[in-house]
Amino acid sequence: QKCTIRIYTVRGNLVKTIEHESRMKDGAESWNLVSKDGMDIAYGLYIYHIDAPDIGEKIGKFAVIK
Repeated sequence: QKCTIRIYTVRGNLVKTIEHESRMKDGAESWNLVSKDGMDIAYGLYIYHIDAPDIGEKIGKFAVIK
């Protein structure tokens, strides 16, 4: 199953888009904490939005502590 993971700042700016296929890594996905612009992200709170066609959407938040 494929899904799209979008990561945003708390202000709503898109940081990163990750295209994921669940058959890889038992459903886990890793990210090197580099933005779509090639910059290291700052510590703080981020919002994730997962969109899985035919399954649904999930929105949540996570913190980055360096």
